[in-house]
Parts: sequence; C-alpha cells; structure tokens
Amino acid sequence: MTSERKQRILAPAAPVKDPAPRVSSRKVSTACSNCRLKKARCSGTAPCNSCVKHDLECNIDEATDSRRKIHLKRKIDSLEGDRDLFVQVLEILRNGGVTRVHSLLQLIRSNASLEELQLFCEDKLNATSTLDSTVDEVRLSDEFVVKIPRRVLNIKRLADQPVFRVPAIPWTRITDDDHLVSHLISIYFTWRYPCFPCLDQNLFIRDMKTAKLSSQFCSPFLVNAILADACAYSDFAEAYEVPNDPSTRGLHFYKEAKRCFEQEDGHSTIATVQGLAVLSTCACLMGKDRRGWIYQGQLAYAAKELECTLRTVSSGSLTEASDIRRVIELTLWGLYNMTIASAFAYQKPPLIEKPSRPCPPSTHDNDDPLWHPYPHDNDGLQAHYMCYFHSLSDLTAIVDDWCTLLFDSFTKPPPNEIQDMEIKVRKRLASNVLAKAAEHGAENQHRGPQESSLSSARHIAGLMELHRSSWGIDMFPACYIHWIAVSMFTLMGQLDVLANQEAFINLCVAAKVASRRWPLARGTLRTVQITAKRLGVKLPPETDTLFLDFEKEIWGPKGRNGLSSLYPNFAVLTGSLRNEAVEMDKFLEKEDSLEALDLAEDDEMIS
Repeated sequence: MTSERKQRILAPAAPVKDPAPRVSSRKVSTACSNCRLKKARCSGTAPCNSCVKHDLECNIDEATDSRRKIHLKRKIDSLEGDRDLFVQVLEILRNGGVTRVHSLLQLIRSNASLEELQLFCEDKLNATSTLDSTVDEVRLSDEFVVKIPRRVLNIKRLADQPVFRVPAIPWTRITDDDHLVSHLISIYFTWRYPCFPCLDQNLFIRDMKTAKLSSQFCSPFLVNAILADACAYSDFAEAYEVPNDPSTRGLHFYKEAKRCFEQEDGHSTIATVQGLAVLSTCACLMGKDRRGWIYQGQLAYAAKELECTLRTVSSGSLTEASDIRRVIELTLWGLYNMTIASAFAYQKPPLIEKPSRPCPPSTHDNDDPLWHPYPHDNDGLQAHYMCYFHSLSDLTAIVDDWCTLLFDSFTKPPPNEIQDMEIKVRKRLASNVLAKAAEHGAENQHRGPQESSLSSARHIAGLMELHRSSWGIDMFPACYIHWIAVSMFTLMGQLDVLANQEAFINLCVAAKVASRRWPLARGTLRTVQITAKRLGVKLPPETDTLFLDFEKEIWGPKGRNGLSSLYPNFAVLTGSLRNEAVEMDKFLEKEDSLEALDLAEDDEMIS
C-alpha cells in the first residue's frame, strides 16, 4: 500500500533573490527625492535601497546638499576676503605714513598669517574713523567721563586698602572712581609688573599722582593699557564691561587704550612705547594674540626710535636727564625680555634685537620696598626687582639664541647645529646667576631629553604648589599660564607614573583657576582636554569632576567666542598628534565644526 500511495506533488520553489544589501550605518548628507518626501532613511546610493525595494525611480539632487553649498559659499567668501585684504595692503603701502608702512612691512617679514594682516588693516581703517572725531585730551574733564556704576558694594571692597593712591581723572574716560583705579594700579604692580617690568614704578606713580597730561612718564594710553591688564586680577564688579560676563574683563579699558593709542598716531614717547608693550601682552591674555603679535611688530620699530632718543637726551636738569636715560634703558631691556618670551611661547622668530646699551645693573639693596601679595594681608618680602631683572635679561639672551636658531628660517636646522646649541646653552645656564635654575639644569645634565622634560614639568608643578601654600591659588601672574600649559602637555604622555599624575593634577587645578580670569588659559585647558581625548590618554580620575565643572561653568557653548589665538598645541608641534591644526583657535574651531556636523546629521536622520 505504501508503494501505491500517491506521491505528494511539491509546489515549485520560489526563485532565489539576491540578498538585500545591508543598510550602511554611514550617515549620508543627501537623501533622494522619494526618501526626502517620505522622511525615510536613505542609503545615499543611486538607486537607493528603498527605491529598489519599491521599484521607484531614484533621483538624488546634490544641489540640495547643504554642506556642499556651504563649502562652496565659504570658498567664494574666502577668495573675496583675500582680494579685499590685498587691496587694503596696497592702500596702506601707497598712502600710509612712514610708521604704518614700516609696521606693515615688519609684520609681513615676520611670516605673519593672512588673519594677522587683516587685523592690522582693520585697525588702521578703524583708526581713520576714530581720528575724525577725536577730542582734545588737554580738555579732558568730567563731561567726557563714561562713569561705571558701582554695581556691588561688598565687605571686600570696603576693607580694600590699595598700595598706591592715584587719581582716575584725567587719565581715563571710563571711570572717575579714584578707589577703583588705585585698586587696579596696585594689583598690576603686585602681580603683573614684577615678572616682566618695562617701566619705572616710582616715576610712573609720581607722575600719575600729579594728574598732568604733560607728564614725562605717564600718559592716558599707558594708564588705560595697565588698567585693562589689571582687570583680570580683580574681583571687583567694575572690572567687567558687561556685568557677570567674565569674557568682558577689562574690555572697556582695552578699547579706551586702543583709542588713545590711535590718537597718538605714531608720535612715540617713552610712555607710548611702554603702553604698547603692556597692550600687546594684554591682548594675548585676552585670547586676541593675533592682534597682540601685531602690536609686538610695532614695538620693534618703536624700540629703535627709543634707542635713537637715548643718544639725544641732553635737555633739562642733570637729574631729569639721568632719569630719562635710566628709564629708556630699563624699557629697552624690558621690551627685549617680554618679546623674546612671547616668541618662544608662540614658536615665532624674535622681533626685537638685543639692546646695544648695557643692561641696568643688578642691585642688592635691603632698602628696596617690600613686596606684599595685595589684596591679601600676608607679610611682605624683599622684592629685589633689579636682581631679578638682571638675571631675567641674562636668561632672555639664551632664549633669544634658541628662537633664532629654531624659528628664524623656513627650514629646520640640522641636528648637529641643535646639539651644538644644546651644549652651549647648558654651559651658559650653569654659569647664570639664577642659582636655582642652574642647580636644576645641573640635575638634568646627565638625563635624556624626555626625562629632563618630565623632571622640569614636575618641578614647575612643585613651584605652583609652593605658590599655593604661600599665597593661595586664586591669584598668580599671568605668565605662569605658558609654563603650566607646556608642563601639562609634557606630562600627558607619561601619566602611568604616580609622580607625573600628581603633578598633572596640581597643574590642572591651577589651569582651571587661570581659566576663570584669562581667555587664553580657558582655551589652553580646553585644548589639553580635547588633545587627551584624541590621543586616547586616560586622565587621572581626580580630574574628572574638574573637567566636568570646567565644561559646564567656564567653557560652555560659547567658550570659543572671541578667541583669536596663535598659541600652539604642543602635541601637534611634537608630532604626537597628527593631521590637526597647530594654532589654538583653528584646533578648537575644527572641534566645534565636528560637533556641529554630528548634531546636524543626527537632526537630518531624525527628520
């Protein structure tokens, strides 16, 4: 029966179809017309998977790709901007005065970027409109004063006792508050001035107290530049141009200093040159160091003029002539120290040559005024300003040679020249009067380059810890930012060592404190954070809360606003991080663009 059972006829098998292509997880920038209409996910191919499945005609219009249109528009805008810049440069070369033309040429020869040239040209165009509506500085009175309201009258301000008592009028139009100006001047000479002095403190204070615009060693430009720089160290509400907006610290005085400088229109006095030096560093710390570098280019020309002035000093009494000579020599060496330090920090060729005049002599006089950590009430210390100044000048000459060798040409020097220079530098450091630096250099003499760098970074972290134990960490000189940044980048690659971890944590704390006062420090800490992420470096867990608070409270969605900074990413410079922009603002701009692109693609996929 089994054999008689009819065989079951099977239905024919369905034709085998090619397996549907897997949907790519890659985000696409342009969907086809059908997918866009149905708001469906599109594979971005031609034809796309969805149109193949539903047997539809697939059309992809690349003109609807907003990113391609944006790229084309940016390209056109860039070309138009370059043409406008070329026209502006020609206009200054044709019709500009000797000082402006020389400054422009100096800037071009220093390998300035197009952005720096653009800033220079914009400054000159703004200067023209400003000069058309100038006021007579001699008639400066209350009617010209833009008064800052006293927004907060707290216990700290009531108890404040400035080191110097100086008048606000006639030196600034921003405020007539003598106490505020005295506070800012005192805080400047406490924290900023001792590191890179370029003026005589006693003569400046003497002339400022006279309230005479004809003073030899004081001017509205110099005063406003100092006030702008000092605002970063102040917690007074009046230090902000916009209430409760940290990014506007000192901006009102900075704008007034620029206005005063343009009104001087190339007439260089001692106070003008000193003010230009202060303004250049102030711009850098505000995160505007592209403009700050332009000011330093102008300083190179101003320094030569000042040196010529030194040869012709003969008028007035013997005491007055002696004061002028001494102040000019102090200013020339102060400019040299300041600009070489900037060149080294920004990896640029030096703009100012070593002064032909001898450095002011070192003095070791116990009658020198004490240094007090104003506004704190700690005990004072012997300042020994000229001892420090003389040693700093010796050290600057060594750094000058390094900068000239490494950055003053388009090609990298051969290894044998670098090795010869290293040997010479070690010998010069060993004989330098900076005993501590020489001692530390001797310790590193028999170490390799990497271990020497790590040792120096830990040493700097130790000095910051010493500063914190002596005067707290809420305030320290702005120039520390560079040493903190270099040390953090140095330690970043060796955080598996406990001593390096501890040093890195201490430096992070200092960097966060500085980021509340200076935009440059804010950008630097953000750069360190992103660089560590790009390199896959696991930061110490003790810094997790610090960086979260930094992102939320300090950086925020507008952290990059106002940053126009050439400050380098040292991980890119050393080759640890490749295919990235070396300049801070470009590096952070790319990060913001990537984040914005990810958000835009996510929005497109959702829609």
